[in-house]
Amino acid sequence: MSANELDRRTVLRMLAAAPLVPAASSGTAQAAPRPSAGVLGADLVSRPDLHPPLMEIVTPAAGTEPGHVLLTPTGASTMDVNAPAPRAPIQPGSMLMDDTGQAVWFGPATEGVNFDLKVQQYRGEPVLTFWEGEVVVPPGFGHGKFVVLDETYTRIAEVSPVNGLTGDLHEFIITPQGTALLLAYREVRVDTTSVGGQPNSKVLENVVQEIDIASGELVFEWNSLEHVGLDESFYPVPEDPEAFHDYIHLNAICEDGDALLISARCTHAVYRIDRRSGDVKWRLCGRKSDFAMGDDAAFAWQHDVRRHADGSISLFDNADAAGRGKSRGMTLNVNESARTATLLRSAESPEGLLAPNQGNAQMLPNGHMFVGWGGKPYFSEFGPNNEVLFHGRFAESMGSYRAYRAQWVGKPTDAPAVAGTPGDGVTSVYASWNGATEVTSWRVLAGPDEQNLTPVLDVPKAGFETKIDIQGSHAFAAVEALDTSGAVLGKSPAVQVA
Repeated sequence: MSANELDRRTVLRMLAAAPLVPAASSGTAQAAPRPSAGVLGADLVSRPDLHPPLMEIVTPAAGTEPGHVLLTPTGASTMDVNAPAPRAPIQPGSMLMDDTGQAVWFGPATEGVNFDLKVQQYRGEPVLTFWEGEVVVPPGFGHGKFVVLDETYTRIAEVSPVNGLTGDLHEFIITPQGTALLLAYREVRVDTTSVGGQPNSKVLENVVQEIDIASGELVFEWNSLEHVGLDESFYPVPEDPEAFHDYIHLNAICEDGDALLISARCTHAVYRIDRRSGDVKWRLCGRKSDFAMGDDAAFAWQHDVRRHADGSISLFDNADAAGRGKSRGMTLNVNESARTATLLRSAESPEGLLAPNQGNAQMLPNGHMFVGWGGKPYFSEFGPNNEVLFHGRFAESMGSYRAYRAQWVGKPTDAPAVAGTPGDGVTSVYASWNGATEVTSWRVLAGPDEQNLTPVLDVPKAGFETKIDIQGSHAFAAVEALDTSGAVLGKSPAVQVA
C-alpha cells in the first residue's frame, strides 16, 4: 500500500466478513449444499464466533496445483466508504480456503488486522506465518509483529524488529539459518528542498533487518536513506512538511545468494544489496536503472520480487494508470553481464484489473503462477501458457494483501464443534472443525442423554460447516471427524439439541 490509497474509515469498513450459508432443512440425511455467490447468510451454527468471508468462484478450479489458498481478509481499497455497514460482525483474520471458496481454517485477528499468511519452513517443519498489528493509513505501513504457528495452530514464535522499531506488514521471510528477514519504518526529519519539499520534512525511512528468531538478536540492518536518495522516488513530495513523505516504500525481500533483492514501490525499482556492507550492487528499473529494460519489461508501483532457480525474477507489476494501465504477474530474464532485462511472461487478469496497491505473483511447479490482485479483491491461478485455471474473488467489499497456493496439513488440538436444532420430524446437526485439513466425512451420534449416544449415519464433509438432517427427534448429539480411511480423528462433546 502507499499514500492516498486508504483512510481510517475505509480500513474499519473493509474488515467485515460475511458468514457461510447453511442449507435449509430438507427432512432427509444429507450434507448442506455450498452457498451461492453473493448471498449473505446466517452465522455459522456450530461456530458462531467465526465469520469467514463469503467467496465467489468465477472460474472453477481445473488442472490447478494441489494445496489450499491462503488469504488475509482485510479489505480492498476500492470499496465504497459510503456503503451501509455490513451485517456480519467486523472480523479480520487469516484464512485457508479450498477451491470451492469454503474456509478450511479461519483465525480471527487478535490484535488489529492480519497480513501475508503463508506457509514457510522453520527448524525443518512447515509453519504458518503472518503479520498482526495496526495499519497506518495514509500512507499504508504497519506497527506490529510477526507470528509463527505450528501444525496445531499454536504460536511457537513471535518476532519483532529491534532498535526501537515495530514490524511493518509487508514482508516476513524465514531463512534456512533460522533467521527472519523483515521490514520496518522509521520516521525521520530530512531536508527535502532538493526535490521540491521543505527544509525539515517528515520522511519515512525504510529499514531491513535480519533477526535470529530463537534469540531475537540482530544479524543485519540496512537503512534506505544511506543508500537510496530522495531523487529516485516517483512519489510526489507533500507540500505539508508534517505529512509523511513515503519516498521508497519497501514491500518485499528475497534472498539472492550473498545478497538480498528488495522491492521499492515508490521508486519503481528492485535493488540488489550486499548482505555484509549494505551497498547497492545494482538497480533494476526505476530512474537510475543499471539495466536496459526490454520491450514491455518495465514495471511500476510493484510488489513481491522473487529470484528463482533458473535465474529469472518474478514480481507483481501494479502498473501505472497512465502507462500500461493493467496490473500483471510477470517474470523477467535479467542478464547481469549484458545489463539487460527482457520480459519472459506477463499474465493479466480476465477483467484487465489495475490494482492500485498490494498484490503478489507466486510461481508454482509446472509453470503455474498464482496471483493475488491486491487492492482488487481477486485471485487467480494461471497455467504455463497463461490460461486461467482458477479465478475467484471476495463476494463482499474485501480483499487480501497477498494470495498464495500451498499445501498444508493442520491438526488442531481442540475438539470438533457441534450444534443441534430440532425440526419437524428431523434433528439438524451442524458439524465443523476449524483447521482440521484431513477430515473427509462426519459421523453423527444421537440419543436421549449424553451417556447414551449411538451412531446414526456418516456423511461427506461439505464446506467449513456441514449440516446433517437426521430422522426423528433427539435430545443430544455429537459428531466424530473421520479421515479417508474411516479412522476417527476427533470427537466433539455431546450437546443438547435446542
